[in-house]
Amino acid sequence: MARTFQDENFLIWEAYASSGAFGYPDAPHVVFNCLSNRTIRPRYVQLEGLEPEAQRRVQTGSEDELAGLFRRARPLE
Repeated sequence: MARTFQDENFLIWEAYASSGAFGYPDAPHVVFNCLSNRTIRPRYVQLEGLEPEAQRRVQTGSEDELAGLFRRARPLE
């Protein structure tokens, strides 16, 4: 499930957890897509553990926790 939030520049972002190919336990990522400006490249941050834990962090984490993950994110290549 995705979750939306607003950054300090008032852009709206969608965050969701993603794992390795076919759901195998490669390091999970939280992916951020900008919904208010589609020309901005998606960003991601790699997390420890498995994809269900990353999903939990996206869904139940505080706004500050999600913003902290976003600040660590880098553009997808």
